Parts: sequence; structure tokens; C-alpha cells
Amino acid sequence: MLHGLASSPEAWINVANEVMGDEALRRNFQVWQVYYPTNAPLAYNREAIRSVLEQTLRHFDPQGTAPASRHIVLVGHSMGGVLARLLVSSSGEQLWNSFLAEYPVEGEQLERARTRLGPYLQFDPLPDVGRVIFIAAPHRGTPFAENRLARWAANLVTLPLGIAERVADVYGTRPGQAQSATPAPLLHIPNSIDNLSDRDAFVQLAATLPMARVPFHSIIGDDTPGVPLAESSDGIVPYASAHLDGAQSELVVQSPHSVQESPAAILEIRRILRQDLQGP
Repeated sequence: MLHGLASSPEAWINVANEVMGDEALRRNFQVWQVYYPTNAPLAYNREAIRSVLEQTLRHFDPQGTAPASRHIVLVGHSMGGVLARLLVSSSGEQLWNSFLAEYPVEGEQLERARTRLGPYLQFDPLPDVGRVIFIAAPHRGTPFAENRLARWAANLVTLPLGIAERVADVYGTRPGQAQSATPAPLLHIPNSIDNLSDRDAFVQLAATLPMARVPFHSIIGDDTPGVPLAESSDGIVPYASAHLDGAQSELVVQSPHSVQESPAAILEIRRILRQDLQGP
């Protein structure tokens, strides 16, 4: 379970209790929570979550033979849903080429960029995932990230030092040192709020990446009564951003953005998990 922006695994308390309260689900599922720094860019968190999941699986199942290692269901709310999509997507060369188009580094800088930033921009789907549930996920960003309060909050966000160190290393400097002259513009590192804007280039490009052939489901909030579905919103994420073509199921719930707390959404999560026990 992947929580959203400025949240934590506590957001899943009701969902986890309901899942574990269902005997069939309790016998067949474990609930794993991932806590991640929601101030960091999407690309950084995708790689960090992939890494910790793979390390944990190797620790508990070194041979990779346990059913639990091969039938993971990702459940992501809000930004966690965007991360879940990235975890089952193939980047190809799209993100890397977009980076080079904006920051045309060459020679030694290019090699450093490939070494330090490559894992964040070039990736394959996590192979152990068998199903995904997206909940109020702004796959194409949200205009809410551009409002005055969100921009004020974005300006206060401090990025993890590790990110700054990797970017500084591309230019052969350390954080806090003066940058030397370079033929490329200095790298701008977006924070999580920047990434969730519907104007953000990364989230727009990420939404076009091909997904692995795993069944996925959408649960979407609607807090705009009387508004046509295509124009509706949960108050933060528009339906047009949360909707994904090809979903095995899509449920729209009368709810504000914390959709995962609604009884209808919890029942739908249980239904999907029960369906997962029957196969694809």
C-alpha cells in the first residue's frame, strides 16, 4: 500500500483492518506498507520504492519461490497511485531523451549523468506485480498543485540531500559549492508538488509510458454533485486525470479526495482482492 502526498501508512488503517477482518483475504494476503519521503520527486521515490521492495523480497524469499513474491497487488492512493503506475511502466528512452533535450550534457558530464541519474529515468516494470489498484491517482497531474497555497507550500519543500548530491555530481561539484561554467543549463530538481502539477513535463510524459500487461483497477472520488462525470473532481484530482483507459474495473465514489477511507471504496478493494484470488 502506497500512501499519498504529506501522508503516511496511517492513511490505510481502515483499509488494512477491513482486509485483515475478511477471513478469505487474511488467509491469503499480507498487508505491507511503504513509507516514503513525499517531498521527493516522483522519479526518486519510484526508484527507492522499487529498491526496497526487491531487497525485502530477497531477504524473506532468497529463492523467489514463495507465491507472495510473485503475486503482489499494489494499492496506491493519490501520489502513491502515480508511483504505483510508474512501478509497472516501461520508460524506454522517453524520459532520458526528454532530459537530454532540456539539459544537453556531453562528454564526461553525460557519462556522470547516465551513471547518477540513469536509474531514475530508465527503468522496467517491477516483475513481481500481478495487479494494481489506483485510488484518486492524478496520473496526468492536477491544477490544484498550481493554486496559491500549493505553490507556497512547494517553495517551503526541502529536497533530500541525496538528490542534491547526485545532481551536483553530474557537474562535478558538491552541494553548497559554486558551480563551474558548463555548456548545459543547471539542473532544476522538481519536488513532489511540482511533479503533481498538470503543467509538469515529467508527470505528463510518465502518463504516456506503456504499462506492463497486468490487470488494473481505478477507484475515483467525485465531490462535485451535479457536474458531468468527465468534468467532475474529488476536490483535488479531476476525473480526467484519474481515469485510465483499459481498466478492468472503474468505480466512482461520492467522496472527497481521501477516497480510500470511504466504505464504498473499502468494499471495492475487498472485492478486487477476492477477485485476485481467482486469477486474472
